[in-house]
Amino acid sequence: MSGLSLEVTAVNYKRQSVSTVMVHVLVALLPGIVVYALFIDTRILKNIVITVLVAIICEALMLALRKRRITVTLKDGSIAVAAALLALSLPQSLPTWQLIVGVVVMCSLGKHLFGGLGHNPFNPAMVAYAFLIISFPQTMTQWNTELGLLDSTPVQWDGITTATPLERLDIRLQNPSIEATDTPQTDRQSAAGVIKQSDWTLLAFSWLIGGIYLLAVKVINWRIPVSVVGTLWLSYLAYGSLSSSAVIPATMALFTGAIMFGAFFIATDPVSSAASNPGKLMYGCGIGLLCFFIREFSHYPEGFAFAVLLMNMCVPLIDHAFVRNTLRASHAKRESES
Repeated sequence: MSGLSLEVTAVNYKRQSVSTVMVHVLVALLPGIVVYALFIDTRILKNIVITVLVAIICEALMLALRKRRITVTLKDGSIAVAAALLALSLPQSLPTWQLIVGVVVMCSLGKHLFGGLGHNPFNPAMVAYAFLIISFPQTMTQWNTELGLLDSTPVQWDGITTATPLERLDIRLQNPSIEATDTPQTDRQSAAGVIKQSDWTLLAFSWLIGGIYLLAVKVINWRIPVSVVGTLWLSYLAYGSLSSSAVIPATMALFTGAIMFGAFFIATDPVSSAASNPGKLMYGCGIGLLCFFIREFSHYPEGFAFAVLLMNMCVPLIDHAFVRNTLRASHAKRESES
């Protein structure tokens, strides 16, 4: 984040300590983590523990190499939150060694390469996600789930909120002649699939609840998630009315893939997002629009990570356009009051 961004943030918002913000984010993540473990796959708990522990070790090593204070930095909890976000973004079935590689990339290339917390121009978790999906595309698109704690049906199913099911749904929409019976499944497996779909939808609502909590405690600004979700919804609505082929319904598109999780927990990263209020709206609209185009017109069924990284690249230009005007208006207001 630039000096101008930091200054306008101080002007517009009451500052909270980093550790307080991270506690709020962890609290907001709890509903989604509980739903994930209870209804979808308990392996998510193992992945979170592994990523957090490896991230703390990697953070300590990076700080030691940079000759920075280790204990003070680790206490702010930022690396633990980033690790949890990364674990929740990755397939539960991802091999442990690839999970560790992702954490190392997040800490080194995503964060400390640019100077550590407050200086990284890209969202560290999304840097690691992009690295993994480009390096290991096969395992990164396998979202086979096992049993949640409350799941009694042992069946493999690709959750509807993941990349692979989005791709299958798109194929089904583009080829109406393909029937569900084309895939050999028993009635019990088909029924279990419907249950799994509803479980993933419930997870999306859990992220929405967590996001509302973050808005309530003023950790995030409403402009980014609202503009992300609104732009994506309008894009699907317009595309559905203009396209001659079948398109995912606009409302369904909001509760599939990484939209709710990404809009409230990823795009709102205060360091790599735009600083001014108009800039936040432009930043969020850009993410929503890019996510729509990547989903519909590329070979990636889900494009939230790439959309965030591309808009991270645009943040300096957005801040240059809007932050100076915000600061000028703020200074003028203070001068008129004095």
